[in-house]
Amino acid sequence: MASPARQFEVEIFMEERVARLEANFEHIQSDVSEMKADIRRLDAKVDGVKDSVNALRLETKESFASLKMDRIWDRIWWLMITAGVLSVMARAFKWI
Repeated sequence: MASPARQFEVEIFMEERVARLEANFEHIQSDVSEMKADIRRLDAKVDGVKDSVNALRLETKESFASLKMDRIWDRIWWLMITAGVLSVMARAFKWI
């Protein structure tokens, strides 16, 4: 007659290790799902920041355009002042 198979100590030890690994695996799965949720929230925040940066870029571009126009008017103003001073000097020195 055949005798029932005996479990070796190694097999019992392996079963305990596998049980611990399964418990740790469940914790890892929950941590990964939390990380996925955090990444989704961060993705939404990054999209909001992208929109803000684009709005700021357009606003800055418009302000530089108006600044460039202001600089043109400043140059015209300084040319007129210089022409006035030179005309006064020309009359004072009797160049004209």
